[in-house]
Amino acid sequence: MVAAKDQITQGQFMVLVIQSQIGVSILFLPSIVESIAGNDAWISVLTAGIGAFGLITIMWGLSRRFPTMNVFEFLPLLLGKVAGKIVHLVYLSMFIAECSLILVLFADVIRDWVFSNTPSWVVLVLMLGTSLYMVQENLRAIARFFVLTFGLIFILILISTYAYQDADLMYILPINNAGIPNIARGTAESMNSFYGFEIILLCYPFVQGGSKGILKASLYANVFSTIVYGFMVFTCLIVFSPEELRIIPQPVLYMVKSLTFTVIERADLYFLTIWTIVVISTVMAYLYMSAKAISSLFGKTRHAGTVPFAALLILIIALIPHDQAMINKMRLIVNILTTATLVVLPIVLLCISYLFKIKGKEKARG
Repeated sequence: MVAAKDQITQGQFMVLVIQSQIGVSILFLPSIVESIAGNDAWISVLTAGIGAFGLITIMWGLSRRFPTMNVFEFLPLLLGKVAGKIVHLVYLSMFIAECSLILVLFADVIRDWVFSNTPSWVVLVLMLGTSLYMVQENLRAIARFFVLTFGLIFILILISTYAYQDADLMYILPINNAGIPNIARGTAESMNSFYGFEIILLCYPFVQGGSKGILKASLYANVFSTIVYGFMVFTCLIVFSPEELRIIPQPVLYMVKSLTFTVIERADLYFLTIWTIVVISTVMAYLYMSAKAISSLFGKTRHAGTVPFAALLILIIALIPHDQAMINKMRLIVNILTTATLVVLPIVLLCISYLFKIKGKEKARG
């Protein structure tokens, strides 16, 4: 039975999923998807959100079969000890690699826009140090921090809304100009930005209420994330021409930088400050998942002691890429790991659970 001090409400869980999904990708997504799906990039983002619905439902269905266990606890029941440990390590690798990639992309943006002469390792250490301090607490404390910073996402949206004064809807016409195959490819690329909902596999036992309420919270979170990503991509598509988007690496920041206010100068720096806190939340989520994976691997019930070790592994990997080619290779590795752990494995595990009628005990509340 999960102790009362470790439990979180469904509302806190919803914010936890949102903060895990919305992070560093919000700056890169418009140009990346536009390069594939053209002016139909916004359609790709929306369909990616629909695809995320399906994956969330599968993960919820799997966790529902083992309501008192996280994914690392029921893996041996479904796959056996040896195979379960191997899959456990694959999930751990994915969490660490994903967190490292987020930090690499974050450090690149900070170097390009603010601290051009500051070594990347300084930025990485500061980010991980801040995250490490918070992640050592229990899930309820982490969720409360996420709720506290959740409102900052609305400020990012509000700042971006001012760009509509320079918008041209003709840039997104004609609809379906890129064709269904390219829209589908754009959808696959957009899915990388929606990952983060896998936190349900670890947090399900800690969420108060019934399974239907947990599913609703997860789906509401995904709806919100889809709207935010869709809004940002759509806004960039109608503000910049296709030629401009192909050469601008972070179109959201260039869009905000061009805005002029009566009192505030350099709106992009205010945007970056708020965005940094949003990214820290995403880093915290993946650091928490990494620490939980390591603690479960060594049979520990608490994750606090393994957080520094997880942070060190993430830092070492994040320091490896030195150019865009290495970052692209890192993206490819992360894409392979996320496809295996968030698409293939949940489906396989759910099928095994139903075929062999393997399930855990019902959830008890204390």
